[in-house]
Amino acid sequence: MDLKTGGMPHISVWLFAAGRPVPRASGAPVFLQWGMLPQDLFSAPPPGLPEGPTAGTNRNASPLLQGLNDEQLAAVTLPAGHALILAGAGSGKTRVLTTRIAWLLQNGYATPGGILAVTFTNKAAKEMIARLSAMLPVNVRGMWIGTFHGLCNRLLRAHHKLAGLPQSFQILDTQDQLSAIKRLCKQFNVDEERFPPKQLVYFIANCKEEGMRPGDVPTHDADSRKKVEIYQLYEDQCQREGVVDFGELMLRSFELLRDNDPVREHYQRRFQHILVDEFQDTNRLQYAWLKQLAGDVANDRLVTRGSVLAVGDDDQSIYAFRGARVGNMADFVREFDVKHQIKLEQNYRSYSNILDSANELISHNSRRLGKNLRTSQGRESRYGCMRHRVISTKRSGWSTRSGNWCATMVSSAARSRSCIAAMLKAG
Repeated sequence: MDLKTGGMPHISVWLFAAGRPVPRASGAPVFLQWGMLPQDLFSAPPPGLPEGPTAGTNRNASPLLQGLNDEQLAAVTLPAGHALILAGAGSGKTRVLTTRIAWLLQNGYATPGGILAVTFTNKAAKEMIARLSAMLPVNVRGMWIGTFHGLCNRLLRAHHKLAGLPQSFQILDTQDQLSAIKRLCKQFNVDEERFPPKQLVYFIANCKEEGMRPGDVPTHDADSRKKVEIYQLYEDQCQREGVVDFGELMLRSFELLRDNDPVREHYQRRFQHILVDEFQDTNRLQYAWLKQLAGDVANDRLVTRGSVLAVGDDDQSIYAFRGARVGNMADFVREFDVKHQIKLEQNYRSYSNILDSANELISHNSRRLGKNLRTSQGRESRYGCMRHRVISTKRSGWSTRSGNWCATMVSSAARSRSCIAAMLKAG
């Protein structure tokens, strides 16, 4: 018999609590009142599976491991437990992630449904799925591999009733969200010069990234109170129309896990291995969402069920303007009591003179976790780095009076011409 939970078909199974069916008054087993949790062939690891690989695995033990350098091999064959992989640019982190997943599956340390892999772009998710399909004779299409928003969408579809959403809720893109805000401003006679719709979109998105509903947002003057009022009107309108924006996908998914113990515990049991790419780009809410899936706080301490492997590079954290919080990496090490940290420092993309300059430049950053990129490719004769004194440009804010210097990195010598032309044109 096929059942549907939130519009998602699943194979029918009995739901057990503490190893026994949940009883009715008549003694017949039933599903829990809030509905059956989605189960399918990609189920959580059955009891009795090994806890995880052991350290020191030989690369000849499997064709999957051949071609990995020592750092990559150590990351792929890490034992069970939380780990942070500091992956420098061009160090093969995507290969490490996909090979780690394939290694876990091949050796029986996990089932396809017991793995959650989070990336930041659809392109990266598709590449990971394609590589896994080539590595293993397994249909990986049903695995939980995707972006934060894509996985949250999947979670909300499966539990739309608990999330307070219609079964076929629609997702607003950025332009749709802006149009919705403009309609509200017109309907409620909001002064768009004082409260530009684009700024309101950014305000609402920032609130959601911090995990704040309208009632949680602090107000200190008339303008902030008006913004919160518009935020509330926008939320009410979205709820009436059965639509969500990208920020809502993340926030409502987090609230679903936070407020429903059976659902949260189900996914904590299911996902024994959580892998996160580009961890330095996670914001506060995304990190909180991951913690919900990993475990619960007891006595002011996070108690986790499975293993979380985070891959990131604090030296490449450039998205603070859109909510990324590089401090999540240090929090992860502390709160998850991370025992394994590996640095991928072998670069396969650039020549040594480029890496030497990059290492020297980034070494001046404070509070970095630290690594030193290296390569075996030698030096390149022509340098792809230029240093120019900027005469005057309003766009960048640099001027000769301040005596500032600007370094411009380009990926190829051919592209340097357009940069030089633009700077000369600026004066």
